[in-house]
Order: sequence, then C-alpha cells, then structure tokens
Amino acid sequence: MRFVSVGNLNLDVNAFLSEHPRVGENAIAEGLWVGAGGAAANYAVMLASLGRSVSLVSLVSPLAVRAGLLQRLVEAGVDVSYVRVIEGEPNVALIITAKRELSRTVISYRGVSRQLRGDMVPSGDHLHFASVRPSLVLEAARRAPLSSYDPGGESFKDPRGVAEAVSEVSWVFLNERECKAVARDPSELLRGRSEMVIVKRGPRGALLVSADSRLEASAPSLGEPVDVTGTGDAFDAVFNAVFLKTRDPELSLRAASVAGALKSTRLGSSNMPSREELAKAFKDIYGEELEL
Repeated sequence: MRFVSVGNLNLDVNAFLSEHPRVGENAIAEGLWVGAGGAAANYAVMLASLGRSVSLVSLVSPLAVRAGLLQRLVEAGVDVSYVRVIEGEPNVALIITAKRELSRTVISYRGVSRQLRGDMVPSGDHLHFASVRPSLVLEAARRAPLSSYDPGGESFKDPRGVAEAVSEVSWVFLNERECKAVARDPSELLRGRSEMVIVKRGPRGALLVSADSRLEASAPSLGEPVDVTGTGDAFDAVFNAVFLKTRDPELSLRAASVAGALKSTRLGSSNMPSREELAKAFKDIYGEELEL
C-alpha cells in the first residue's frame, strides 16, 4: 500500500526540566533534544520503520533543509518528494517537558505550513491528516479510498470544523480531551464516511468505537517514560498499518497501544521504535506473534 501523511514537518526543540517553571522564573533545563518533529513527520517515520511505503506532504522553509530535517526523513525511509521548500517563516515547536510529572507544554508556530492546500495532496491508498485544519481535510480526503484524521489542537481551535471533517474520513484519532471538545460521545462522530473513532486515553489505554462494537486496550508498561512527544503519532501509524493488513480492530488497537508505550521510552519527537522492537514488545506482553 502507498501511505500518504499530510501535515507538518517542524524543527522541534524539547527542553526537559524536573518540573514546570513558575511564571517569571528563569529555569535551567536538565536536558535538550533538537530535531525533526511534527505529527505528520513523526507518523511517516513510524510507518517507514515498519517497512511501509510512505510519502510526506508538507511545506517547509529553507531552515528545514539547513537543519537537516529532510535528510533525517530520507535516512528513515520516508519519501519527501511532495515536501515543498518555500521562502517564509519556519515551522517550529517549542516543547517543555516536566520529567517529574511527565507533562508537556507545547508552543507551536505554524510558519509556511499554513499555506498547505488540498490540491497539493497526491492520491494514495491511505491518506492520514495530522494536526491540519479541517478545511484541508474536506478538500483532499476523497483523493484516497481510505483516510484518517488526527486533528490534535484543531479540536479546540475549531471543534465544529473537526466534527464536519470527520464525516469525510474513514476513521478519526482523538485523545480524551479532544474528543470531549468535539462530541459528547465518540459514537456521535460515526456519520458520513466515518467507520471508527479511536480515543487515546494515556495510562488508561485506548478505546475504539464503531457502529457495532466498543473495544478497549490497556496501556502496557514498557519501562520508565522519558518523552511522550510523538507517542500519539506512533499509535496512529501502527494502528493504520496493522488494521490495513489484518482488518482486525482489536489486534490493531493492542499493537498501537504497545507502539505508543514503546515510543514514550525513547527521547526525541521522531525517534520511533523499529519493527523488530515493536514485534518483540508485543510478544513479550501478549505471548503472540505480531505480523507487521
């Protein structure tokens, strides 16, 4: 299958502190990670690590080239031929991670990525829209027979728009807060082309709601979490890859939960686990082989 990931490629700057600083405080970071990030880029790297053919669709400034972000994706196996480099302000995410409570504050600056349009999205077997405005999803979702949408912060910025866009995709990924912002119950989002709503619940696992079932998966413990940035993107990628191979929603939900937990033990937004690591972790937890 040909996967297409639509959204942001950012320069991520993640500062690690023991706890969140108070207002007006000059805090000293205990660690720092700088590299390629953005939900669409993270998703694409995870799919590539599973051996899938995946193209990233994004707009970036020349800073992305100078910082080596495109080269990082190429080395990971991601097709970047649909990433356009244009003059303008860079896409940057500043992330403060408080290690003591493992919570984050994310400040994203949408630079040239704000100019991304639906006609820039190629056709594919499966389109995934990551943290992009709902209007872009409405413009481009029908370029593939199957599609998914993880709106991220757009759920709070434009909940009505997200609810409308969901009807044009095959399934949607939300965390609990995002889901509550968009609908009273996940089942309300099952309309139009929408077949499934997947709710990521952190340490409480994940929930999948379809027209005929509600499935749950626990959140496995795979070691001390160090960085939760990108865990949701790893979850989305593995769910899509496994479901489109097996059509087994329960297996896909469990595999995705393992992927998210595994990613949280790795430092760096796009530092995704390998296919072999995921298969081993899944077998250790469930005693089953995971065909990837």
